[in-house]
Amino acid sequence: MKLKLHTELIIDSAHKLENYIGNCNTLHGHSWKIEIWFKGDDADLDKVGILVDFGITKELKNKLDHKYLNDVLGYNPTAENLTKWIYNFIKNKINHNVIKLKVKVHECVVGKDTWCEGGDW
Repeated sequence: MKLKLHTELIIDSAHKLENYIGNCNTLHGHSWKIEIWFKGDDADLDKVGILVDFGITKELKNKLDHKYLNDVLGYNPTAENLTKWIYNFIKNKINHNVIKLKVKVHECVVGKDTWCEGGDW
């Protein structure tokens, strides 16, 4: 059976965009919503029956929440670069040869929704 997991987290972080002409070139903050999807199948479950331990999202939150993203990333923290950084951070924590990963970053706040989807797609 194919499995798809989804989780969301909210972080509050500051950044500024270097070499950008406009308001974003000064220090400012966002409440970022980060959505993460994992895809695998039941053969990928560990001995407990877990595809991915959501403790990874706690690690991610500790790295990014209430931080200055320019220092964390080490390069210009655009939404695109933040998405790539998060993707690579998580990819290095999972069985990346088997489990597929998708990341979506929003510069807004909404409620939390965690779910698992099963079936064939």
